[in-house]
Amino acid sequence: MKFLPRLCCLILLSASLGSPLLAQREVRGAATASAAVEEFMRAASDSNLTRMAELFGTDRGSAARTGHPDDYAKRMVVIQAALAGITVRANAETATTERDHMVVTTEVVRGNCRVVVPVTAVRSRDGWLVRRFDLPSIWDGINRPCEGTATGNFDG
Repeated sequence: MKFLPRLCCLILLSASLGSPLLAQREVRGAATASAAVEEFMRAASDSNLTRMAELFGTDRGSAARTGHPDDYAKRMVVIQAALAGITVRANAETATTERDHMVVTTEVVRGNCRVVVPVTAVRSRDGWLVRRFDLPSIWDGINRPCEGTATGNFDG
């Protein structure tokens, strides 16, 4: 009977250690390159940093799972701040010379401002992920005087 209290403690300890592991959800990318880009940009617009990290990464996997790059959490915050309130549409996918990479021609809109940029996506074990894009080009394109504004009239 001396064994019973130890067994109960062991069960309780196992349950408390196992709970966070069971609560973790599977990290998943997107089914297509275009879906990865659209989901990532929407997550940024909606301030969903967790989903952004799941959809950003390399061929080795998402930043949420691999922790690569080391400063990915800071990058997600900067990207989220820059892309808050945007809408996005993937227009076309083009294969690159890099294996399992696609360039997704992407339209980003905020208010009356619109910019079209290439976004590179990569296929990983987690699914399709956003690999890289030119954030300054997006920022400049959606934060300038645009058609229909009092400060200017430019075509997007």
